[in-house]
Amino acid sequence: MKKLWITIVVACCTLMSAGQNHSTVQVSQDKKPYSLWMALSEMQRTPKSYLLDFSSRPKWSYVMGIELEAMLDTYLRYGDEKILDYCEEYIDTMISSNGEIRGYHLEEYNLDHVRTGHFVTRMQHLQPDSRKLKALYTLMNQLDEQPRTDADSIFWHKAIYSYQVWLDGIFMGLPFRVLTAPMTRAEEVAKIQDDAISQVSATYQRTLDTKTGLNRHAWDETHEMFWADAETGQSQHCWGRAQGWFSMALIELLDALPDDHPRRQEVIELLQKDLAAVVKWQDKRTGVWYQVMDSPDLEGNYLEATCSSMFAYVLLKAARKGFVDASFRQAGERAFQGIIKQFVRENADGTISLTHCCSVSGLGPGVSEKVLKAAPKVKENRRRDGSAAYYLSEPIRDNDAKGIGPFIWAALEMER
Repeated sequence: MKKLWITIVVACCTLMSAGQNHSTVQVSQDKKPYSLWMALSEMQRTPKSYLLDFSSRPKWSYVMGIELEAMLDTYLRYGDEKILDYCEEYIDTMISSNGEIRGYHLEEYNLDHVRTGHFVTRMQHLQPDSRKLKALYTLMNQLDEQPRTDADSIFWHKAIYSYQVWLDGIFMGLPFRVLTAPMTRAEEVAKIQDDAISQVSATYQRTLDTKTGLNRHAWDETHEMFWADAETGQSQHCWGRAQGWFSMALIELLDALPDDHPRRQEVIELLQKDLAAVVKWQDKRTGVWYQVMDSPDLEGNYLEATCSSMFAYVLLKAARKGFVDASFRQAGERAFQGIIKQFVRENADGTISLTHCCSVSGLGPGVSEKVLKAAPKVKENRRRDGSAAYYLSEPIRDNDAKGIGPFIWAALEMER
């Protein structure tokens, strides 16, 4: 790799502080932080933050929120004001002066569209203003009304995914709700915290594959979806990124819960179970994980960057915070080094790329009498059937935001 000198600013503050005192230092190539290198690479590739993730137009999307929040943490660590400006540009573009969110529709009850609020809440802590706060109230209002399963009172993933619980949605909705409650629901904080813990616990049990210790991508309460097992309601496989979403949801809930919460240990124990299973399925040769996580020997299966970045991040952070023992730190370090070796490419222009990213995977939607009652306009998509063949059929690309954000977070953990 050619030498690259980067001027960085060391932030003398905690991640959530608004006031910062800066001192400028230079970092040589052999000490260059991957977090900063990747953030600046993305800014060079996509000069407008509202066009991240290959978008051709400004878009309110969880993928932007995840990547920009990781960039925000990079700014809070290293202090490059260009990164903060880049983050602010997204909010300036997507939230109007009166707090309306561009392209957002509450009635879709889409948990994906809530996730960007986690980034907005972080920015509101840093630079408070009324428009961001109003947007946060809108997203919290959605979750107040979000449809839930009958038996366990878990959020539906979306209106068009009626009675369905996805691991993805647990990450999209619950950490945001707990983090934002003190700012928008002061009298309901304890209730919201308790509800989140109950939802993650019930989701773990409903999606658990006892044979592997991993969690299936989703669970259908009706057991009627074409992708669901008629007896369990579970989808067919553990998809790597879905497991990664769940792992990140647990670590973020622990970030948001007070240290003295009476049910905090319940979440820690879920995280311990989750990470024990994750490490069990870590590829021994490379240190990373497969796209179809529970079928590593399947023909056509491949080592995948987004889930590997998620697991590296959570393993490293969980060990640092004392939730798991030092062996998990070692697994996280092995994973990060595997990511660098397997997936990170240095480009001719001095940027770096994260390769081998699954672009998207989902389930259905499907049609049943119950679904049509909840979402009359739903259109069935039987290609997304949760089979291994389906997960392996989706496109693979470089620099997917769903991998870039967790990669930056993992790098920040390694740089501590």
